[in-house]
Amino acid sequence: METSGSKPPGGSAAWASWVAFAGIMMMLTGVFSVIAGLAAAFDDSYFTGGTAGGDIYLLSVTAVGILWMVVGVIKAWAGYALIQGRTWARILTIIICFFHAIVDMITLTTQPILGLVFIALNIVILYAVTVRWDEAKVGMGD
Repeated sequence: METSGSKPPGGSAAWASWVAFAGIMMMLTGVFSVIAGLAAAFDDSYFTGGTAGGDIYLLSVTAVGILWMVVGVIKAWAGYALIQGRTWARILTIIICFFHAIVDMITLTTQPILGLVFIALNIVILYAVTVRWDEAKVGMGD
């Protein structure tokens, strides 16, 4: 209850919602990355457009699939911690989204739609965790 002369606490529930959205999207894209990584690791034609074998920028298709799985697991874990408002999760989110966008650029020639969707989601997530983090933390109850 607000009394005269008092002001509401700082922070913004709207920015806290952005961070929660980013955490959920991190978990979702992490799971999608694991699924795509499994498909690539077990099917060499997943990235190469139907022709078995081949490499993607000096990496085997299996190596790219394993890389996607690792990034996906870390991303889902960081997303869960981000929803809880952990500062270390914010830093990890910035690093992993940057790294994930680069990994998606590697496969952009073979999976353009998937790559563009992941890159766009990474940009939205980066926006959510870098703009007005302090206000979001207060809005989350810290």
